[in-house]
Amino acid sequence: MKFIVTFDDVSGSILAERALKHLSYPCTIDTAPRSLGASCVYIIRAEAQTQQELEGVLNGAEISWAKIIEQAE
Repeated sequence: MKFIVTFDDVSGSILAERALKHLSYPCTIDTAPRSLGASCVYIIRAEAQTQQELEGVLNGAEISWAKIIEQAE
């Protein structure tokens, strides 16, 4: 499944990208679409089996994130 992760600051998105790539999760940093109403300029687009799996990786790396949204195909 594909997800969008939003953050409250830029450093969260950079740390998340590093952590996810280190664990071989497909992901990219991208600019946040205005429709998300994200407070940060950057988001992460990532793939994982479930949202809980993605949350576990981010929380395990002690990365602060705002929300995770399932991306429509």
